[in-house]
Amino acid sequence: MLFKIYNCNKMNPINTVILSQDIQKISRLKDLLSKYYSLHITNVCNNSASATEVLNRTAPTILFMDTSCISVLQDVKKPPFIVGLCDTIYTKKVKQFLKMGFFEIFYAPYEESELNGIIGKILNIFCAYNNNNTIDSYFKEDNPHYFISDNFNKSESLFILGTRNEESSRIFFKDVLYLSKVGNYVCVNFTDNSKKYYRSNLKIFYKKFPQTKFFKINRSIVVNFDKVMKIMKDKVYLDNNEEFEISRSFKKRFKENITK
Repeated sequence: MLFKIYNCNKMNPINTVILSQDIQKISRLKDLLSKYYSLHITNVCNNSASATEVLNRTAPTILFMDTSCISVLQDVKKPPFIVGLCDTIYTKKVKQFLKMGFFEIFYAPYEESELNGIIGKILNIFCAYNNNNTIDSYFKEDNPHYFISDNFNKSESLFILGTRNEESSRIFFKDVLYLSKVGNYVCVNFTDNSKKYYRSNLKIFYKKFPQTKFFKINRSIVVNFDKVMKIMKDKVYLDNNEEFEISRSFKKRFKENITK
């Protein structure tokens, strides 16, 4: 089940700083961020010294920074949201970055769909703390037409920003049966038998879901454990009678997760 977001009025721009020595990366990020009404790029820094001065002087809300520039965080008041720019996925390093206060990691090739998820989570938090419960459409569209209802728990859902061709939407975790990999897309399968496709990597996409409930059982399937009816041998059976194999490489981790 999806929850469509309809706009009421605008919020103040969110000051954003970019720190990178890669000119092409900066250009790519500026182009992506230009699609959001709510983000205002105040500064672009290409070295730690200039970044230190800018961050201490302007105190931005969001900082996009190359993970190679991590030393700058020792000398500044950390922004509320730090998004690391990472060219290669190293699980151990990513865990270190998150422990150091990074909000999220944005991986190469820096696709728009991935950034939508990151910005969506940030704006979701802003929305939760906004007294009027109103947010921007976030995209530079001529006729934004989105609004948010008060009668749901935002902490139990995921806000997915749309593109120029797709509507923004909210996914309620309780309504998700499982996630499946379909080519270059992730298919979200809902309890009402509806489906929604997102161009994304399953490994990255499902990390946006609660890790205490959503477990990967093979390379192509992530199940919502709240919807699991039974487990027999190497198979998981869901509420809707669908069944999936638990692969050998995921079996041990899956059992560890469900017994915690």
